[in-house]
Amino acid sequence: MSGPSGDGGGLRLRLEREFAGTELARNLERTFEAEPLEPIGPADYGRYGRRDLLVTRHKGSFIKPCPATLNYNCCNLTIFHFGLGCTIGCRYCILEAYLGTEALVLFGNVEEGLLELTETLAKPSGARPKRFCTGEFTDSLLLDKRSGLAESLVRIFAEGREAVLELKTKTDHIDHLLHLEHGGRTVFSFSVNSPSICAGEEKGAAPLKARLAAARRAAEKGFPVGLHFDPLIIHPGWEDGYAETCRMIGEYLDGAEVAWISLGCFRYLPSLKSVMLARHPDTSIYDGEFIVGGDGKMRYPRPLRTRMYRHLAGELRRALPGSQAVIYMCMESPRVWLDVFGRDPATEGLAAMLDERALSLAGRSS
Repeated sequence: MSGPSGDGGGLRLRLEREFAGTELARNLERTFEAEPLEPIGPADYGRYGRRDLLVTRHKGSFIKPCPATLNYNCCNLTIFHFGLGCTIGCRYCILEAYLGTEALVLFGNVEEGLLELTETLAKPSGARPKRFCTGEFTDSLLLDKRSGLAESLVRIFAEGREAVLELKTKTDHIDHLLHLEHGGRTVFSFSVNSPSICAGEEKGAAPLKARLAAARRAAEKGFPVGLHFDPLIIHPGWEDGYAETCRMIGEYLDGAEVAWISLGCFRYLPSLKSVMLARHPDTSIYDGEFIVGGDGKMRYPRPLRTRMYRHLAGELRRALPGSQAVIYMCMESPRVWLDVFGRDPATEGLAAMLDERALSLAGRSS
């Protein structure tokens, strides 16, 4: 990495031979000198390290459902799967235990994925998803100034279909996209946290103020913006810290079209703790009280989660009075929904709320 925003500088581009001369390769080769790579599969990714950028073939579908978990309400987001991995290095990142590699992977046959997406969006509105994102297995915009993928996606969604694209990021890499016609159908979403967590546990990400300033620039160009408080982490002074972030949101995004705000408490696969403590022995985020959740992940006990969600929901309402943003919880139990919001929409109801919000954004300029 060459800077605090984790922009991919210093990576070694390893390009499968069949993708030489593709648009993706040409874009990347403006920055990186490509080294030829014999065809590999996911089982081989673990042989490569943090400095490696692999351009390889994806052999499955590019359109995937969110990996939902039984016993927890899911928003039913649909993923456009263009790559894997992240160099930002957050000390809680589940990808560190999930992917089995530190390398970044981009799919060289992404044009096939764009065709699959276009065909999916051509289906009748009632027969296809309404909300798509690219930030589930990587950061949506980490390498986008070099890869150029997001511009193609924004243009596809801007063509008038009843669907919305969400680009999720911890960077501030948006300015190369702000000139694009979008029709309200692309949401720039920023992962945010308390100031101390951003500074201490997300050191490779853009600073919190830079993320919020980027959100404001996007809003000034008419883009809806989203916010994701995930993970909410218990730490000394967390109540004041998260209240300060909400105050900053109100300052930066006053009058902006905020699409939605998700809240999710810190949860992790048990195998992640040993990996992270070996790399970051100074972190204390794994020292709190955790229980094994219904999904096998370590979670804060329900009363602590409820307390955090209530606090954040109240601070956000004060920060954004009159906002139409949908405030919801990511992967939470029906009981916690009842405790925090007094209702349990279930997965179907939550997805319907967010679909309705997406369609209202997509219809603004139709």
